[in-house]
Amino acid sequence: MENMGLAYGRKLFIGGISWETTEEKLKEYFENYGDVVQTVVMRDKTTGRPRGFGFVVFADPSILDRVRQDKHNIDARTV
Repeated sequence: MENMGLAYGRKLFIGGISWETTEEKLKEYFENYGDVVQTVVMRDKTTGRPRGFGFVVFADPSILDRVRQDKHNIDARTV
């Protein structure tokens, strides 16, 4: 898996995600915009529970502008 530090300019913060949202769901949703290199849902180190935000890394940085223009609904949450 790619180091998140190498993803500068291609990484998008995704806030307000449901605790049920997985990395796989994020990837499936955002692949509608282009090639997704990596998805991460941040988790509490102690409990392992999702913290409600994550990141998506795209192969092509030009995709970010198009993604930011749209509203997104994943697992009944606007993110």
